[in-house]
Amino acid sequence: MVDEFRYTRVGFALAAGDYSSYQRIELKNYKASPERMTQICWGLVAVCLVYAASASVANGFQLARQPYQLDYEEGNILNAGVRINAGLTPYPVPQSWPVVLNSYGPIPYLITAGLIGSGEAEFFRPRMVSLLAALLVAFEIAVLAWGFTDSAGLGISFGALFLTLPLVQQWAPLLRVDLLGLAVSLAGLVVFFRLPRVHFLCAPLFALALLCKVTFLAAPLTCIAILIRRRRWRALLVASVAGAAVLGTAVGALQVSTHGAFLFHQFGTHPDRLSFTNYRNHASQLLLETPVLLALTWIAILRLRRLADPLIYLLFAVLGTVTALKLGSESNHFLEVAAALCVSSAIGVYELQKMKSRPEAMVGMVVFCGVMIAGYGIANRALYSSRGLVDECPLAYAYIRDHDRVLSENVGALILTARPVLLSNPFVYAQLVRSGRWPTGRVEQMLQESRADLVIIGKPSISEQRWSQPALAALASNYHVSRQFVCADARLGYEPNSIRRAPAR
Repeated sequence: MVDEFRYTRVGFALAAGDYSSYQRIELKNYKASPERMTQICWGLVAVCLVYAASASVANGFQLARQPYQLDYEEGNILNAGVRINAGLTPYPVPQSWPVVLNSYGPIPYLITAGLIGSGEAEFFRPRMVSLLAALLVAFEIAVLAWGFTDSAGLGISFGALFLTLPLVQQWAPLLRVDLLGLAVSLAGLVVFFRLPRVHFLCAPLFALALLCKVTFLAAPLTCIAILIRRRRWRALLVASVAGAAVLGTAVGALQVSTHGAFLFHQFGTHPDRLSFTNYRNHASQLLLETPVLLALTWIAILRLRRLADPLIYLLFAVLGTVTALKLGSESNHFLEVAAALCVSSAIGVYELQKMKSRPEAMVGMVVFCGVMIAGYGIANRALYSSRGLVDECPLAYAYIRDHDRVLSENVGALILTARPVLLSNPFVYAQLVRSGRWPTGRVEQMLQESRADLVIIGKPSISEQRWSQPALAALASNYHVSRQFVCADARLGYEPNSIRRAPAR
């Protein structure tokens, strides 16, 4: 109908001999054509990336169904949920026995406890929280990108692209707190930018994100910076008071209920040294995985020539990765940067589409970027599998079940085999002892006296990080390798020398 009307107008103009009107109409149609081409391009890109994202989520679902621990921190989170269901706090007084160290906020632990309930402990349902949180983050990226570019195609494309990033695929199917906290934090940004009528929800959402993990400061700092730049002092004051009230009340209640232990678990359990090599390795991983996103973000910066609102968020997210300098940090500290890059990349494409001087070049660049991003998402849609991680976990878990007093890097295996958890988070405990903040204690004494029936080493190459020097010395003197397994965080089993089995004749 629109094209029919357009050609009718052209016919009338020609019939009347009004060639100038005809030229204006055709020029307008010519200018509109590149816009239609870019819209069609990003519509197709969105379809391709939604397919790739669906495949990534399906693959993550299959990984989440594995009944064994896949990541070191999973067992500690599951142990915290089990403790809550048993009426115990996840934040016991420091140096109590058994050793329990939990570095995250209460919300992930409470959710885990609620999902496993009174039944047998398992990983699947708590892992689904992380996978669903990844989907929510993708939706929030789409909403933010759509709002900043006024393009549904761009929003859907970059929201779906987030789910196909190798970094996201690595962490989405695991029982971790990062994507849950990121989803809540981004919800605060969505409210701030897209739902001005309910701005009062921003502060509680940011407080909840910090009660998942204290590193989620980028989004609230972004809102504070924008309010200051806009001189909205009253809104800044109200938001600050509301956030402080929610967070202060929660922290105060947790401090009282844990006899002052909560803040130690939050801030005192990171004595591990700084490692620039650790940071460089994880940052390099993100840089190698997202070259197109980095290029589009750079285009957005050059074209805007100012620090736009989403770029402020990217800046704070990058600054927040300083936590990855800690030796125990992993690539999950860059998940928020990945989300911010997806939003800023959408703006980069939008800025390219606004180039009117050379429409053919603009269309070519936009189509090229679209093809690159769609191809990247489809090629990486299902990168990870459990092969080589859990092949012999049934044997390892059965071996653990045959022993009573077990010290294990694989805390999840202890819970699933109904063994008592005498030492949760061996890494944090070892770093506390190595730094001199804790004295050597019952763990080292158990090993010195060979009172632990079994010691499970998950990663021999970094055993010096997960065990104190006295513990390693006692292990070398009093224990021997009794079994080896192809199982995540349960590679080697050590038994006391006193029960060394004679070789078969």
